[in-house]
Amino acid sequence: MSTPSATTLVGQTIDGRYQVLAHLADGGMATVYVALDTRLDREVALKVMRRDLASDQAFVARFRREARAAARLSHPHVVGVYDQGQDGEHVFLAMELVRGRTLRQVIRSDAPLTARAALDIVEPVLEALGAAHRADTMHRDVKPENVIIGDDGVVKVADFGLARALTTETLTTNHDVLLGTAAYLSPSRSSTGWPTSAPTSTPRR
Repeated sequence: MSTPSATTLVGQTIDGRYQVLAHLADGGMATVYVALDTRLDREVALKVMRRDLASDQAFVARFRREARAAARLSHPHVVGVYDQGQDGEHVFLAMELVRGRTLRQVIRSDAPLTARAALDIVEPVLEALGAAHRADTMHRDVKPENVIIGDDGVVKVADFGLARALTTETLTTNHDVLLGTAAYLSPSRSSTGWPTSAPTSTPRR
């Protein structure tokens, strides 16, 4: 679990519904909290977008569209999306709370994994990706941090489709970073997520 960000929402209630209980993690797009959905009396993972992204109306519109697409994807190995909205400057996504470890944490603590243990993780990830592709949804940011192994042993993939909200135009103009996570990007991947005819080797500065 990462260190809480400087600006924390712990103790606040978002959208009159989500009571923020604890900081969970920080990512490139957002900070994730454990929150209580007071309307349904259940805990959720509340992802709150970075302020600079939330102030970009084009991004917010794309984020909402992609969140709706992700919410339609129902699969036992996909982290469920429950709700999305905006409360003042806070653009948020409410998701299924999965208690457990990320694949990154598993690799750091348990590697090298046996072939059987590795397959037990890879197979459900492939099932999740296959189900998404059949539903015309692409993840765009598959990495160990987005694979969660629950305390019950169930493997789930998180953040389906949400990287698509960050287009090249938005990133280049306002944030000067690449779409997705650099360590897991194909050198030939275009802004649409599909390979281009020729890769570019010019670094962004």
